[in-house]
Amino acid sequence: MPVKGMQQDDRDSLRGLDDEPQDEMAKVGRRLRAMRNRHGLTIARLAELSGVPASTISKIENGRLNPSLVHAINLAQSLNENLGFLIGRYRDPEQTEVVVRASNRQTIAYEEMRVVLQDLNGAFPAGVLEARVGILAPGAKSGKKPMRHPGEELCYVIAGRVRYNVNGREFLLSANDYIQLKSETPHSWKCVSEQDATVIWVFSDGLSF
Repeated sequence: MPVKGMQQDDRDSLRGLDDEPQDEMAKVGRRLRAMRNRHGLTIARLAELSGVPASTISKIENGRLNPSLVHAINLAQSLNENLGFLIGRYRDPEQTEVVVRASNRQTIAYEEMRVVLQDLNGAFPAGVLEARVGILAPGAKSGKKPMRHPGEELCYVIAGRVRYNVNGREFLLSANDYIQLKSETPHSWKCVSEQDATVIWVFSDGLSF
């Protein structure tokens, strides 16, 4: 099983990966390789735990492929991490409160899915809740297959329209609507408005996208 925590030396080592000039895809690959090594996992073992093909993991680690959202979620869960480690966000376990300014949110863009996620947790230690702002282009969707992940999920729509499918039942959400669900239930979502939709996602169990 993956090791649940990292020592300070491990976090410092991972931070050092960003000291060298490199493009973002290469940074993601180097972080993933470093995290996998810290957990003592081979590529084959991580592939077995995550369901992500070993060839795909190898391409990501070598900076030849950006992980899809579904692959990124599965890799993060298998490493007992959230997606923050892919963008170089390392949390301070001593932090008791965090203010994240609108101008200082870290962002993950999934171009193939037409989704931009803004992190709302900042340096707050991983715990019960994870929160993201999602900016969804028209037609953006969670993937070809329904997702499942631990805990609960809440999606509040700020603008636009989003259609959720939860275990075969469809729910159309407009501005100021929200849905809460047990996220181990198969579910998916799609932006069905003609302009970008903006949502806030809140997840429990510290594992999310």
